[in-house]
Amino acid sequence: MRTATGAPRRVLSAGVAVAAVGAGAFAFAAGARAESQPVTFQLRDLVIQPGESERPLAPGGGVYGIADGTWVFAVSAKPLTDAGAALELPAGLSVKVGAGSGSSACAAVAGAAGVYSCDSTPPNIYSSPLIGASDAAKDGTVAYYGAVFVPRGGSVADAVAGVKTSGSSPADGPTGVQAARITVETPGHVARNTLRLTTPDLPAGGTVTQQVQVHAVDPGKLQLFFGSAAGQPSWPSFPASVGVKAADAAAAPAGSCRHVTSELNSPTTIIWCDLPAGDSTVSYTLAAQPELVSWKVDVRAEYQVLTWGAGNPEAHGTFAFLGTAPAPTASPTATPTEPGATPDPTATPTPTVPEHPAPTAAAATVTVTATPAPAGSPSATTAAPAALRPGGGDDGTLASTGADDLTPTLGGGLALVSGGLLTLVALHRRRGTHRRRRAHH
Repeated sequence: MRTATGAPRRVLSAGVAVAAVGAGAFAFAAGARAESQPVTFQLRDLVIQPGESERPLAPGGGVYGIADGTWVFAVSAKPLTDAGAALELPAGLSVKVGAGSGSSACAAVAGAAGVYSCDSTPPNIYSSPLIGASDAAKDGTVAYYGAVFVPRGGSVADAVAGVKTSGSSPADGPTGVQAARITVETPGHVARNTLRLTTPDLPAGGTVTQQVQVHAVDPGKLQLFFGSAAGQPSWPSFPASVGVKAADAAAAPAGSCRHVTSELNSPTTIIWCDLPAGDSTVSYTLAAQPELVSWKVDVRAEYQVLTWGAGNPEAHGTFAFLGTAPAPTASPTATPTEPGATPDPTATPTPTVPEHPAPTAAAATVTVTATPAPAGSPSATTAAPAALRPGGGDDGTLASTGADDLTPTLGGGLALVSGGLLTLVALHRRRGTHRRRRAHH
């Protein structure tokens, strides 16, 4: 009996040791990573409409690192390239701080017109001034904005001077100093961007190439969504199969495209292309399995010019899966793919810590493939504007919040701690059972 009671004690000590090592490893790794990783971020060019709600200037392209410190922003009617220039706003634009919706932690910097500082304390790292255009703002009005991040304890005064020249060194990717542009476009201007779809039918076991003709007054992002057409049974929910995938996508004469390799009923944008101004043709190929259910399909193309809100140009087309079996009739009647609106964060972007659900037998995986762009076209670096995206910018890049930046370390540390605690609980129950047996005998 001594052996029976002694073994649990040894294992009990091992459980405590595992818990302690796990907690220590997490603390050490977290501290080391926080000190070694500088904060970088990416601003995006913004397109807003007159008369809309004020919009945040927070980094729309993501924040990388633990952003504990101060953001310093500058807004001007002229490019931010002259440290001695006075910063003034163009007619029709205004900046608000301390007004809620993410700007409550911001204030105008005394003695520096057009410069604003915002406290950044994880997980609230997206504080920023708000920019707005009045009803009287003219189409084509342009302003410039820049940002510098200052770590806790750093020199905000140096950042105030530095942000005034943040446009001097254009950045291709995340850096610690960024600048971008704000453009006002009226609904009439946006509507000059037009789309036309050509969507032939898709036979079972075959492929079909469909096209979108884009007349782009502005550079933008073309997105394609697929769904069961009005009056047809609804598609089965992903990851159930509908038997059709996008096989490729390309833009000509310039532009870059990507597509997911999961099926057309995936809850995400299926194809997306970054296009320059001008006339472009986007061609994409759909491939069907040999065994295919017949459907009438709605395809919706949206050309995203506006950063927020509704009003982007759209076009719809319909085509058929020419299947080997009729569409089921027991499903609810579908409606066409709903007209989409560009994400409308009237508040600052809300970072989220990625969740890690337990795997299931039918776990869904959405993968992405890139199609090389023609020579001279923009690089295909924008990730999927997906409905399944983790926290971050509208292009799917992961935006670190300071909390999710440590998620892998945190998960490992907690796994060790939880392992030790589970050992403690199990042995406690085992010893209790053993005592009851001894008392019974």
